[in-house]
Amino acid sequence: MITLFRRIRQKIITSGSVAKYLLYATGEILLVVIGILLALQVNNWNVERMNQEQEQEMLINLKVEIENNQLELTRDNELNAQSLEAWYQLLDENRMNYSMEKTDSLIGHAFNFATFDARSGVIDEIIASGSLKLIRDEKLKFMISQWSGELNDLREDVVIRRDYWINVIAPLLQTYLPIRNSDRTYIRDDYNRDSKIQPIKVSQQNYKDFFNSIEVDGTLYNAYINQSFVHTNELNIAKDLDEFLEIVEANIND
Repeated sequence: MITLFRRIRQKIITSGSVAKYLLYATGEILLVVIGILLALQVNNWNVERMNQEQEQEMLINLKVEIENNQLELTRDNELNAQSLEAWYQLLDENRMNYSMEKTDSLIGHAFNFATFDARSGVIDEIIASGSLKLIRDEKLKFMISQWSGELNDLREDVVIRRDYWINVIAPLLQTYLPIRNSDRTYIRDDYNRDSKIQPIKVSQQNYKDFFNSIEVDGTLYNAYINQSFVHTNELNIAKDLDEFLEIVEANIND
């Protein structure tokens, strides 16, 4: 092809026709420009194809991460719902009629709360690597960018609950009741032991004094509120994860 152009150019130069040479030169320039444009377009197609392949890989990994978080959160929600219900029953007006065993059991369930430790490795990598720009769905891009903020809101409530439990609830309760008696209600995969802690007996009066104490009542109420905030936040995150997964799956090519 290059040889052919050279022959044509030489023939036109030999003929001495300036008009023909200008016309030829213009055509040659147009061909070069068209070639460059085609090359750029092919390169753009290749880049777009690679970007889409990378996006699909991220979305598949993100789907797995979300599903793992959903499983973890479902388990945690069950424990936290039981804990919240236990705090509520400890505030019930009929609590003075509870048996010592029931009170021990309720305290055990109240203490048997869970903390959602979200997996965020895929999202963290997407943001840290600058790959967020490869996500074409704007709503999905927004949800990814906001995910860490939602988790931070939950973590703040979890820290408040933990600190209140360590610094206020446990020290106060154990001045009235044997906390070890609640051990029998800790039935969960992450709390396995070879032998269960044996309960001890104390006077029924301890339990009456416990429920008659205004300080204890206020502590139980604050614990209920703290647990309520955590549980409500987790329910909201569960809804967000459902929507998150739906959008991710909609963007994954079959």
